[in-house]
Amino acid sequence: MHQPPLLRVARHADMQAIGRLDADVFGEEVYPAFFFRQAMDLWPDLLIVAELDGKLLGYALGGMGQDRSQGWLLSLAVLPEARGFGLAERMMLQVEQGLSALQTTSVRLTVDPANPAQRLYYRLGYALLAEEPGYFGPGEDRLLLEKRLA
Repeated sequence: MHQPPLLRVARHADMQAIGRLDADVFGEEVYPAFFFRQAMDLWPDLLIVAELDGKLLGYALGGMGQDRSQGWLLSLAVLPEARGFGLAERMMLQVEQGLSALQTTSVRLTVDPANPAQRLYYRLGYALLAEEPGYFGPGEDRLLLEKRLA
C-alpha cells in the first residue's frame, strides 16, 4: 500500500461491501446484513470503514449500551491482505473518539481467548474485566475487556 487507506464513516452504499468483508473475515458466523443497516441508523458515526481505491479493506462497529456511559466495540474486521498496516488500531481509535463525543466514559469488547488481536487491545489500554465461558454459547468463550475513555 503506497498511500494509507482512508478512514470514513460508512454510507448506505457500503452495506453490501461490509457484509462481504464480514463474511470473508469471519466465515459463516457473521452478522446479518440488516444488522449493519440498523446499526448505521442507531449509531451513524460509529460504523467506520477503511477504503483504498474504492475497495473496503476493513470496518469497525461501535455501539452504545443501555447505560449511555458504556460504549462497545461490537465488531472489527480487516481483510488478511490489509493486516499489519495499523488499520485496526486506527479504526478502533476513531470509534473511541465517536464514543467519547457521545459522552461515554468507557468502552468494552469481547474477544476469543485464542485471538491474537487481543495483543492490540491490551496495547491500546484495554484491561481484562472478566473471562466469560460460553459467552456466545457452548465452546464460544470470550474475554471481556474494558478501557476507560478520557
